[in-house]
Amino acid sequence: MAHQSVERLLRLQKVTSRLSQALTSEEVASVIVRQAGPAMGAAECVIYLLESPGVLRFVHVVGMPQVDFEPWRTIPVEMPVPLAEAARLGEPVWLESLEVLRTHYPALDGVALSHQRAWACLPLEVQGRVLGVLTLGFEREQGFAAEDQDFACLVSKQCAQALERAGLYQRERELREEAERARAEAERQRQRVEEEHRRLRAVLQQLPQGVILAEVPGGRLVMANDQAARIRRGPVPADWPMEQYTEERGFHADGRPYLPHEWPLARALTTGEQVHGEVMDVLRGDGSRLSLEVSAGPVRDAEGRVTAAVAVLEDITERQRLERALREGESVFRRIMESDLMGLAFADTEGLIHEANDAFLGLVGHGRDEVREGRLRWQQLVPSEGEAVVDRALRELWTRGIANAFELELVRGDGGRVPVLTGAARVEEQERILSFVLDLSDLKRAEGALRFLATASRILGQLLEVPDATLQHVACLASVSVATWCVIDLVTPEGALRRAAVAHRDGEHEERLRRTWPLPALKDSGGPLLDAMHSGVPLLFQDFGAETWRHLAAGAGPGGDGAGREADSVLVVPLRSHERALGLVTLGSSAPRRPYGPEDLALGQELAHRVAAALESARLFEDARRAVRLRDEFLAVASHELKTPLTPLRLQLQSLERLARVRDGGGVDSERVLRVARGCAAQVRKLAGLVDDLLDVSQLARGRLSLHLEALDLVALTREVLAQFAEEAARAGCAVELLAGPPVVGAWDRLRLEQVVTNLLTNALKYGAGRPVHVRVWAEAGVARLAVRDEGIGIAPEHRARIFGKFERAVSERHYGGLGLGLHITQQIVQALGGGILLESEPGRGSTFTVELPPGAHGMLAHP
Repeated sequence: MAHQSVERLLRLQKVTSRLSQALTSEEVASVIVRQAGPAMGAAECVIYLLESPGVLRFVHVVGMPQVDFEPWRTIPVEMPVPLAEAARLGEPVWLESLEVLRTHYPALDGVALSHQRAWACLPLEVQGRVLGVLTLGFEREQGFAAEDQDFACLVSKQCAQALERAGLYQRERELREEAERARAEAERQRQRVEEEHRRLRAVLQQLPQGVILAEVPGGRLVMANDQAARIRRGPVPADWPMEQYTEERGFHADGRPYLPHEWPLARALTTGEQVHGEVMDVLRGDGSRLSLEVSAGPVRDAEGRVTAAVAVLEDITERQRLERALREGESVFRRIMESDLMGLAFADTEGLIHEANDAFLGLVGHGRDEVREGRLRWQQLVPSEGEAVVDRALRELWTRGIANAFELELVRGDGGRVPVLTGAARVEEQERILSFVLDLSDLKRAEGALRFLATASRILGQLLEVPDATLQHVACLASVSVATWCVIDLVTPEGALRRAAVAHRDGEHEERLRRTWPLPALKDSGGPLLDAMHSGVPLLFQDFGAETWRHLAAGAGPGGDGAGREADSVLVVPLRSHERALGLVTLGSSAPRRPYGPEDLALGQELAHRVAAALESARLFEDARRAVRLRDEFLAVASHELKTPLTPLRLQLQSLERLARVRDGGGVDSERVLRVARGCAAQVRKLAGLVDDLLDVSQLARGRLSLHLEALDLVALTREVLAQFAEEAARAGCAVELLAGPPVVGAWDRLRLEQVVTNLLTNALKYGAGRPVHVRVWAEAGVARLAVRDEGIGIAPEHRARIFGKFERAVSERHYGGLGLGLHITQQIVQALGGGILLESEPGRGSTFTVELPPGAHGMLAHP
């Protein structure tokens, strides 16, 4: 659409240009039919002029033989034909087809017309006067869009204006004779005008701006001063028509090119517009670009008609460059002054600060009112020990105009100190000194944190173990370097929290801090400290007040007023290793040390990471040492346990050998031989049981424990095992009681379940010798249960968590034999069957082991 509009505009410009060159009515009519018709896409173009009132006269045709118009040389405007109607009404007539033509104008039924086509009859009208009619014929039927109608009307108006100008020109010739009579007077006037013109030209040549003068109607340049030629970098041709100088490449401020009618001089000529200070860019012939400020206005005669136009051109390229540089400099300076990355201050040679940005004032802790009132001086900010450094910098400043950056501590308005990197430069034009100041607090703090972490790592790495003394050393180091006080709490093997280290910068507060800082019990449900320890997410209390203290201390002990309440901020970091909670590290900060912020979380977490790594290394070292001890104990016990059945077995075999020798050649006492053989078999079974336990542990370690499930009755299986242990129970002096109801049936592995009952019963007979043993089998809530209770020595609470481990025992192996594998194998078998084992024990009163088994695939077949 835009392309079509531009194309139409170009065609209109071409038609207008040609029309402007036609002088007579005949010439204009020729231009109209030859240029305007094709410009509107017409194949035929006919023009009639209104020669006398009420009569149209044929003038020219293109696209059709003139002989066809012999009958139509003149047409009365009252005749019922389209072109007469257009002249009569002064309105265009649009005929989309031959059918429309014959329908609306039946008078033309007998006229021979060409094939199906469309026509348009356009009145040539100027200021309400119809000068003629332009008829256009198109090759085929078509509709006339609003844009097409508007364009056709625009062209017709241009044609009408051209006819009007031609008429005026004709009348001008008629008046020429009269003009000749006035020539003499005009000559005298001309001479006077030329004199004034010479004077004007002399004045214009002295102006710093370029001046050009163009006249109507064609916009021909009639004058240009030397400055205009210098701006153009070439001569300004005399008699330069507007069509040529508007072809120069000019651009609007937004980059759009100037169209010919948009040039200020052209607007002043054609519309009489007064243009004031319009800025435009011009691309000169040598490729250089400049900016012009253009003012233009019309020159009117005594009757107010525009006869010429003058344009004043001023080259503002350099001015714009300087203004742009000034704006950019001001913008850069403003951004620097508004930046919070660097403090900036302007001071005079006496040290009085006249201007400073917010970053500087915030850094030194002073207000802008002090600057406005002239109450802030550098002398207030520099401590006495820094005066020598400042004096050296000032000497360097006056010598070189700039002082290299150096580190310095400044005194803040609140009396505190802040480390900075500062430097200065002299602004000679204003007799001012510009100083910059960079806050080094974070850098110094980071350096201190790195030194602290390095020292803490060295302390933690000195020993393979991490005793409380080492943690106390780390806490003391933290309280003098990165905190006011430090508390380290660790999780004990029993699952409780204990206070491992406490340090306070003020030693008088240390004991109170140890007593009063919250130490939550792990049995407590929730709480911010426990939540942080279990989740691994640190806690930061930037404003640690009474409400925060009550929030932390609720439900924790010990209590009291709490030394921690003296802190301005508190950082609590969990100690964790491999998703395992190890404890908490708490750091407190009190004045004059700054409060903790989010940027300190990394320090706390890194400290916790290093402490946790040291604790984990110590644990691994202790586990390794314990594993070596267990290995040595196991080898000693295993050799003893394996040797124990071999000794009686060897004695039984020797007895059998002696019996055979004594009875050589005679009969052997079969009952005695059978008794000896039974003894040997018992020792062999014991030896095989020890070997089986070792093999089971090996299979469990490799995850290769195989199960062969079958439907079986746990009550019946327990009875069978008790029957096998009748003789051993009698030797141990234990009366074994079985409490069982209906069958408890499930899908289990018979051999493994026999092994579970055997191990539990063996333990009961070993540690409850001489006392009754109670065995109960029942089903409850769809779960099979087997309980074995003895009345023996019991198990201390601190040993209950580890007796299910490999080679573990709660008593000395010197008093009770065994490899320490029975309970471990039992637990692994029960877990493999999908169940669990529970322990209830009280030292001196016995122990109860309860096995819980799901029914398996077969379900419970009977219930009590």
